[in-house]
Amino acid sequence: MIQDNLFNYKKFVFLKWALLLTLVSSFAYLFDQPRINANGGTWLGYTLGTIGALLILWLMWFGVRKRQYANESGNLRGWVSAHIYLGLALSVVATLHSGFQIGWNIHSLAYVLTIATIGTGVWGLTFYLRFPLEMSQVLNRQSPEQIVAQIENLDREATKLIKNSGDLIARAVASSLKQGVFNTRGNQRTGKIKNCATEKAVNTLQREITRSDSLADIYKNQVQRLRALKQLRRYYYMRYWLELWLAVHVPLSFGLLAALIAHVLSVFIYW
Repeated sequence: MIQDNLFNYKKFVFLKWALLLTLVSSFAYLFDQPRINANGGTWLGYTLGTIGALLILWLMWFGVRKRQYANESGNLRGWVSAHIYLGLALSVVATLHSGFQIGWNIHSLAYVLTIATIGTGVWGLTFYLRFPLEMSQVLNRQSPEQIVAQIENLDREATKLIKNSGDLIARAVASSLKQGVFNTRGNQRTGKIKNCATEKAVNTLQREITRSDSLADIYKNQVQRLRALKQLRRYYYMRYWLELWLAVHVPLSFGLLAALIAHVLSVFIYW
């Protein structure tokens, strides 16, 4: 039996609703014969505009709903599935509502923000399909704070181990102990850094360990430190992109809401 996920929730129920809405809207647009060019001011334009506005309000409500895990008004997975499919259907409804009439006005601004918000939603979906699970797995279901605590313990151990080592090893490990997760904000964007001091220490120890078995413990220590750093780097890389997406998608959503209100008010006041 196939388990429900975001896409096949209850046998694709929301995909079916989205396709039905898209087909009905498209056929209505094709067979409608307005006396003027198709636009948001015809009976069909008003109808599609009302549907689109209601969809926008509902989709924005999802941002509130997904934080109310104790709320029993629907399964959260179902809400996400509906958000995906009805959000995509909104792009068609909004386009047909506009009648493909785009200009330098508040009405077109509302349309452009609608498409931009949907576009960033699709962009964010690619992150949420992969990153949350991987973020949990990459830390072996530990918190970042626990990994940091492990590194601190390893550093205290390394400080003791290098007391009786040669200058080459002592310098390499001392530099390693100063190595943080990232050197710059740009490193977090890529998830990698060049010239990692801990990686250099591991390579140095790997060469020197063939000459002295006494380096085995400190070599193991630095390998564990490097592994922990890589875990944190991957985690914070993914978190960076999720936070960046939210920093774009959420303001766009509220900008869309403001433009939608202005669009509706201008229609009722001036038309």
